[in-house]
Amino acid sequence: MDLDYGMLAGRRPYYRFGDTGGDPLLVIPGLSDAFQRGDPNRGTAMMLTNLYREFADRDVWVVGRRRHLPVGSSTRDMAAAYATVVDEQGLWPADVIGVSLGGLVAQYLAADYADYVDHVAIVSAGSRLGGHGENAVKQWRNWAGKGKWADVLADTVRETATGSEQTVVPPFVQFAGRFANFRPEYPSDVVVSCTATLEHDAREILGDIDAPTLVAAGDSDSLFPEPRLRELKDGIDDSTLALFGGVGHDLATSQPRECNGIVRRYFDGFRGDGLHP
Repeated sequence: MDLDYGMLAGRRPYYRFGDTGGDPLLVIPGLSDAFQRGDPNRGTAMMLTNLYREFADRDVWVVGRRRHLPVGSSTRDMAAAYATVVDEQGLWPADVIGVSLGGLVAQYLAADYADYVDHVAIVSAGSRLGGHGENAVKQWRNWAGKGKWADVLADTVRETATGSEQTVVPPFVQFAGRFANFRPEYPSDVVVSCTATLEHDAREILGDIDAPTLVAAGDSDSLFPEPRLRELKDGIDDSTLALFGGVGHDLATSQPRECNGIVRRYFDGFRGDGLHP
């Protein structure tokens, strides 16, 4: 398996693996991308290779957002930047997986740059945040602005984890964050990303998405509740909703084999009963 990683144009992290002669697959990560410290490394590359091993025969690109995001960057602005990456790297038309914030960006990428997108999988994201999700992300943005990174880390786990991890893990994360004096390399990127998430409302452009679209999420997602997921699905003509029972916002990492298996079958043309979680 080929493996490559680094910075595109010196400011945008990327990881590339799989079969470079295969069909291109672009993965757009979630808010956690803004918390990264240091340059792309082999350890993360191997973790991503394992996470997306269902796509080993594809030319997989996991591409983060640029470092030091301009203040006021919207999810639509971010989509335009990803379109530039797709164009410059010759990836089009690509299948696209967008996770959480990446799923919001993917909505605009598919709507505004239809020629670049073949199929889309929007994982753990709806047309807009739910009410509880808005309150949570506002709190993260507030803490980030004050440099309370241990609080941000602990609460993101509390809001996104599934089952007992919601209560067991956050205290350890908070302690570790304070003990290690955690701080993202570009703190403002967290604030900008939270604001973009809060302001995202794609209802008016969903009808512009022509690419077959899979919406995959947990039915216990506290940030994007089921009504927001169905609003997204119903707004796109050629779309399918796959709901995972008892799973929270962390679907992509808590059940990667099940989630990616359904995404793979969808990209390969399977529909209906074969997509039920």
